[in-house]
Amino acid sequence: MNHVELVKFAIPLWYAQIAWAKELIMHGFNLEKAEHILRPEYRGMHQIPGTTWYMRTHGVGVDIFKTPAVGGIDFDFDKPDPDEWRMRIFIEKQVNEGNLQFAMYHELIDDEELMKSTIAEALS
Repeated sequence: MNHVELVKFAIPLWYAQIAWAKELIMHGFNLEKAEHILRPEYRGMHQIPGTTWYMRTHGVGVDIFKTPAVGGIDFDFDKPDPDEWRMRIFIEKQVNEGNLQFAMYHELIDDEELMKSTIAEALS
């Protein structure tokens, strides 16, 4: 696969991770809707009850992770589609988690400009 195809390959994983993250939030915090995690009492960083996952709220979104650079997803509730910045972070986290193969993505991860231009092309 070429670089653009690699990014396009990761896009369905983006949507699957958002669906998983919303379910994790709702079940972990016993919420009716995942967006309720943005209420003042849940703001900040917390371990998700009953899991080894952490979450940090920000603006209108949430970052779910095992450690800051491993696993999960960072997304905004009002933006269901990936943007260039979040897709870059997502790919790096998924490679670090082992969900995407390092051997396939290392050129993109090692070259920030290549990553930026490839993601821009893949998302256009």
